[in-house]
Amino acid sequence: MILAGDVGGTKSYLGLYQSTSDGLKEVTVSRFESNDYPGAAELLKAFLKSCDGYRPNRVVLGVPGPVRQTPVKPVNLPWVIDPEAIAAHLDVAWVDLLNDLEATAYGTLALGPDDLIELNAGEPDPNGNAAVIAAGTGLGEGGLAWVGSGHVAVPSEGGHASFAPGTDLEAELWSYLFERHGHVSWERVVSGMGLVNIYQFLRDTGRGEEPEWLREQLGSNGGGAQVISEAASQSCQLAADALDLFVSLYGAEAGNLALKFLATAGVFIGGGIAPKIADKLADGSFMAAFAEKGRVSDILHRIPVHIIRNDHTAMLGAAYYGAQQAEHL
Repeated sequence: MILAGDVGGTKSYLGLYQSTSDGLKEVTVSRFESNDYPGAAELLKAFLKSCDGYRPNRVVLGVPGPVRQTPVKPVNLPWVIDPEAIAAHLDVAWVDLLNDLEATAYGTLALGPDDLIELNAGEPDPNGNAAVIAAGTGLGEGGLAWVGSGHVAVPSEGGHASFAPGTDLEAELWSYLFERHGHVSWERVVSGMGLVNIYQFLRDTGRGEEPEWLREQLGSNGGGAQVISEAASQSCQLAADALDLFVSLYGAEAGNLALKFLATAGVFIGGGIAPKIADKLADGSFMAAFAEKGRVSDILHRIPVHIIRNDHTAMLGAAYYGAQQAEHL
């Protein structure tokens, strides 16, 4: 039995899966607030207490950040995850760590049509590479490489690559953020905090008036990105302009990633933000920015693009990876 997890900076999903001849069978799944626990071992132990005596023999966790060597210090989460310590703590034989987008990439292999929202039908090549981009607490990027007999997930930390503005307004945004943070990554503009940064930039440079009610909500509510997104649908022009720029930048970076992976099998938009603003992503501005790549724009128009609506995708991918590893023992 596999204990699979998607460990996030805000929330974590954990599940038990049985590998059968018909594929993975879900036994139980739970959601946890990550910051309620001092570490991964405590989180996993709390989950297993609710599992009616089921005991896994393998643990696979998707975690935010690079997984080059262990222990791993996740991005946007004050933990250190040590697979050897977890194995000893839970008395399991195998503990594997994947980058969270690596896990999401594997998870896309298990998704059906009902798990996706189409932004661009494109001309999918099932034997091509795929890319995954996910804005949430941070910005995750990864992909799937076709190796002849199937796909292998490829981790990435592309969200921390340097943001490249494409318009005069975006250049001003870069300058605004550079003065405050030094290096300006794509994550600074395409993530929950990215939407807040964009909103503050437009406000502070006199490109819109902040309503008093919105100022009060932003001052008293920690969920700034959600507040701004909701305000955009409530006739707040400043918030609407911020969301417009956010969506355009999201599309631009998704297009960059599609080119880097040559993702002819498709680009998958994951993370917590996309499903909440799916209508906005589908209004054409995302795909316009996605495909605006000069001489190679035609390549982008042929690439399928979908929003992932199944929030268990990374956990499914972790379970998929665990089952694949078990087959090779």
